[in-house]
Amino acid sequence: MSKFTHSVKVPTQYKVTAKILKTAIEKQKSIKSLIFEEKHARVRSLQAVLKHYSDNRGVIDSAIEETGLLKENPNLDAALGKVLVTELIFGRGQLNGESRPVQTVRSFKDRLQTAIKGARFEKKEPNPRYVRINTNLFSLADALEYLASDNWRRKELDAEISYTDFLAAVRTLEEDEFIVDLNVEGVLIFHHTTRNYWACHDLVYSKKFILQNKATCLAAELLAPPPGATVLDMCAAPGMKTLHLCNVMKNTGRIYAVEQARDRYKALCDITGEAGCQIVTPTLADVLTIGPEQCPDVEYILVDPSCSGNGMQGRMSVCDEQKDDKRLFKLAGLQIKILCHAMNSFPNVKRIVYCTCSLWKEENEQVVQRCLQLNPSFKLLNGKKALRNKWQNVGDKEYPKIGKNCLYCLPDHDLTDGIFLAMFEKINDDDQN
Repeated sequence: MSKFTHSVKVPTQYKVTAKILKTAIEKQKSIKSLIFEEKHARVRSLQAVLKHYSDNRGVIDSAIEETGLLKENPNLDAALGKVLVTELIFGRGQLNGESRPVQTVRSFKDRLQTAIKGARFEKKEPNPRYVRINTNLFSLADALEYLASDNWRRKELDAEISYTDFLAAVRTLEEDEFIVDLNVEGVLIFHHTTRNYWACHDLVYSKKFILQNKATCLAAELLAPPPGATVLDMCAAPGMKTLHLCNVMKNTGRIYAVEQARDRYKALCDITGEAGCQIVTPTLADVLTIGPEQCPDVEYILVDPSCSGNGMQGRMSVCDEQKDDKRLFKLAGLQIKILCHAMNSFPNVKRIVYCTCSLWKEENEQVVQRCLQLNPSFKLLNGKKALRNKWQNVGDKEYPKIGKNCLYCLPDHDLTDGIFLAMFEKINDDDQN
């Protein structure tokens, strides 16, 4: 007689998570969009399990294969098995209920753990939690005073610290410590275990603290519009970089923030409104139709167009991402069109920053190269120099005069998302003569 109880149902949370995983694998759909469609499920726990699977997919699939979990239990749904193994080994460490699939996976726990240890698996430490101070509502002094009162310890750094030593200090943060960032004013760095703590914090809900990866903060840092300037953010939603630009400008001047998609435009309006941005004018439009008539006197432009996004560390992938040359060709075409529009259409522009969350050269160095060929009135500035040489990763040296001037943020080295940045300046008549 079977030792399992057949009549006990699998908990809904596991079934829903398995359904999402199965659809994502079979139909190559985005996990995040599938989670969003599951309106009745507990979204946070869905995300947690699927993120654990995404991060450890290779070792989980290998352990399931090595232990024979699915071969010995042909009636166990493969996606459900993966979800249960993920939760048991990499998640909460326990499974709810007494359904047959749950009991089956529990009975394999020791074998699964042995298989994972045998693979000499080393769990990758997540990158730190970055928290940026929204100076529209909260000053650095306010933030430091609050953190001290809440028993956080500031890890002090030497004023002349090298970038290498700075990264070493970040890697050795204790759980109750934080560091003030070396490159971007107003960015605080916490141990990765504080991720959920800050996600639920009142200062985040009130928009005094903004959860923004350091890499994406470099765009506003490099553009560096002074207070009182006129700025165009060409692909602005959801609005994190727009808000940062507003902080850099001390909430004086004007920012035109353009977004084409209606739902993303609403998000842009919401975040800039809630965060106290008094100088932002959100605009619902195709940015290629926007010119000096709608946005007069523009001096600084941020170009952050749609891209492949393969540098983003928060992405959940359940299959190996193949390089899609056709998609990259289309994306690069649009990126070149938008960046050239920025260079050609605004007569008063002084500086442009182009950034992507891609690590493909087709969207990065090659776009920069083509736009400089088409627009000889612009030159490329040295991004590393703009960061006081406290940076290491630059573009590909195979692109002469381009690679060395561009910046890359590389996840394993810089402990950030993967981001590419290029900074252009309009050549004035004196320079041309």
